[in-house]
Amino acid sequence: MAALLPGRTETAICQRAMGMGIAKSHESRSASSRRSFLALCERRGAKPGMQPRPVGATHKKGRYTMVKVAQPDVWKPLHIHTWEEANGPVPEGMQVWAKDGNPRNVALENLTLSTLAEIHLRTNFNYRGLPDEVLDILHLQNEIKKTIKRKRRNEK
Repeated sequence: MAALLPGRTETAICQRAMGMGIAKSHESRSASSRRSFLALCERRGAKPGMQPRPVGATHKKGRYTMVKVAQPDVWKPLHIHTWEEANGPVPEGMQVWAKDGNPRNVALENLTLSTLAEIHLRTNFNYRGLPDEVLDILHLQNEIKKTIKRKRRNEK
């Protein structure tokens, strides 16, 4: 088409045709698109469509490393998967978290099982930088307060 109209680019010709309401049919566009897609796949040596990831494959999602644990598409955070392989399933109401705050550090000595309240206590802005022994004392103090409050509530 550009050869018939010297001095015009292909883009200019397409823009003018679009302005006049001239367009290829949907069938023509989809057929040429499919042909070019299959040709590209053949050049790359891949089959069309997404390739399934094998069980055990990992990928990063945000600050977590995810591991594929079953077909089709069952993914689990790697630190939780590592904990479950070593210690069994995570009990209801408990969470696995990293002591150093990095969930990509999946060494068993870095992983711990805690309630959400304990995690909030340990990661509280006011308690940052305190030694673990002091945090344990604060946690025990919190548990004592909760027990006293629970017993007072049951007495009434």
